[in-house]
Amino acid sequence: MYTASNLSLHIGKRPVLNDVSLMLEPGKFTAVVGANGAGKSTLLRLLANELKPTAGQVSINGKPIQSYAARELSKVRAVLPQHSQVPFAFSVEQIVRLGRHAHRTMSTVDDAIINDVMALAGVEDFRGRTYLTLSGGEKQRVQFARVLAQVWDETVYPRYILLDEPTASLDIAQQQHIFSVARQVRERNIGVLAIVHDLNQAVQFADHLYFLKGGKVVAAGEARDVFTKSNIEETFCCRVNLYHDPCNNCPYIIPERPSLHAHTHADFPLNGNSDFQNLKLV
Repeated sequence: MYTASNLSLHIGKRPVLNDVSLMLEPGKFTAVVGANGAGKSTLLRLLANELKPTAGQVSINGKPIQSYAARELSKVRAVLPQHSQVPFAFSVEQIVRLGRHAHRTMSTVDDAIINDVMALAGVEDFRGRTYLTLSGGEKQRVQFARVLAQVWDETVYPRYILLDEPTASLDIAQQQHIFSVARQVRERNIGVLAIVHDLNQAVQFADHLYFLKGGKVVAAGEARDVFTKSNIEETFCCRVNLYHDPCNNCPYIIPERPSLHAHTHADFPLNGNSDFQNLKLV
């Protein structure tokens, strides 16, 4: 289990996160959603041990994260940031192979894992290409393969991957592919946490969903239970219509078009008594 207990982070006197608790289970896909500036990426950096919280604790498999040596931590959790800078002319395969650095396993084991994850990420066809020649979306898929390589070993202990907006630079087909792979890796006792901007993709692929607003969790639970009109409108200060897709038995939203005079959040009253919440869809 990957747990965050009562995490808070203050920069000076300004609270960025306030008393956030989260639980990532092995074999589950958890998505975190929220408006820009809600604290999502900050939360992921705290979970990854890249930032130190002002208060609270992060634990992995029952052990405080700060008690892990760097090499051991690399074996149980891998992180895909929004942007990965690689200033050198490495090949695609060399980038993916970096994910195996902490393991010190036999080259035959590493080769088999690299072949598996490159195929899963759909990057095997440009294995020998220079990383710097790739498009932004291709680079992101290569980095995703690197992250998978880091935790792909068969082990008795759970492992986890943390993904910060993993599909931001991908087309719709590749977005669906990456999230499908993220669900598939759960079968290896791997827990997946992703910061997701597309709410419809979040509810389609995630097992659990956290809504973050102003550095606080406003709703959390089974994805399809908490994917409600009221939770979405409270989190994003935006009117939405909620529908149900009978083909995949999944809810989805379509935002309402705002009126031209609506310029502030005050124009979207979300106190539970606003007239628009009582309108029926036609």
